Amino acid sequence: MAIDPSLAWLLQPLTVEMFLDEIWAATHYHVKRQSACYFDDLLPGDEAVDDLLQRFRRDASAVRLMRGKDRKGAESFRLADGGLDIDLIRNDFDDGYTIVLDGVERRLPAVASLARSIEVELSFPTQVNAYITPPGSQGLVPHYDDHDVVVLQIQGSKIWHLYDTDVPAHELRRDNKTVAVADLPPSADFCLEVGDVLYLPRGTVHEAETNSAGSVHLTVGIHAPTVLTLAIGALHSLSFRDDRLSVRLPPRHLDDPNAQEALGILLRDAAAALEDSSATAGGLDALADVLVRRGQCPPIGPVANARGIDEQTLVRKHQPLYSRVKTATDGVALEFASLTINACPDHQAAMLFLSRSTAPFRIRDLPGLRPEQQIELARSLIVSGFLVRVFDD
Repeated sequence: MAIDPSLAWLLQPLTVEMFLDEIWAATHYHVKRQSACYFDDLLPGDEAVDDLLQRFRRDASAVRLMRGKDRKGAESFRLADGGLDIDLIRNDFDDGYTIVLDGVERRLPAVASLARSIEVELSFPTQVNAYITPPGSQGLVPHYDDHDVVVLQIQGSKIWHLYDTDVPAHELRRDNKTVAVADLPPSADFCLEVGDVLYLPRGTVHEAETNSAGSVHLTVGIHAPTVLTLAIGALHSLSFRDDRLSVRLPPRHLDDPNAQEALGILLRDAAAALEDSSATAGGLDALADVLVRRGQCPPIGPVANARGIDEQTLVRKHQPLYSRVKTATDGVALEFASLTINACPDHQAAMLFLSRSTAPFRIRDLPGLRPEQQIELARSLIVSGFLVRVFDD
């Protein structure tokens, strides 16, 4: 049975609503499943290590080895052709090093679907890493992350130690995120078994270790933008029409006290630009650009995929996929997966319907268009991968 790679599937029996209302950014949460096969369609536990290493064979730069404070970079296990020396990796693994693989969602379609589904659900970019830890080992010393994390236990088990200590928000972006053991209070301990999930809010100090068996787990890093991110996007958007944001800094501004005095005036002018009523919309638009570029559709298909369609043809939006509708110079544009479908202004209602759709619908349901326009729009979206044909039983 195929999985539904969604946030709801990942968290059940915990509901998404309860997660967002009561747990998100507030406290950790352990989903105990007692279901060793729960993640088999995502990444089969018995094949996880070999499968992952083979998929990273040509990209040693995405691989790290860690054992406590000791870290090894790609230069220590890279072949002459730039690929991964799997034999050396396995030797270091036998010596107690945890294998860390960055960006698993770029190599496994099922993991990619899960990551993109969470992005669409939360409007936050995600990245999935894999941690392969040998028996009786610990990959990282106590530390925290500057983003929220969901841990998926794929193979074996792992003991997690969580510390009730607050990391101020302004410290989350520093380079060194390790925490001295002497500064830590007693820990709350959790054993993640295969099929379990653990949610950690950003700033949660933690460490993990294996027992007599090895472990494979995935971490879904959820990178929620901050107000700083929104402000940067807003200022960038305003810079296209507000010259105050494009004033060049004076020569020798790093060393000249007089020049530095003028910087305060420039900065106050820049901050004043944020009072523009459109600033927030511009910042949100910049965040939406990020999600649009991260979206993925099936490869563009042959025109034959759209032959024979009519008003009764049943279709659905490809899932998961973030999309949006923007006003274009001479009409409207549907943006998704780095692609843009342009249309006349009378297509706006249909475009909005398409962007917001989650269930199958018939082409005749596209609002505001004549039948021939409905078919033409649906045909272009089927070929581009945005729409998928659904065949009646």
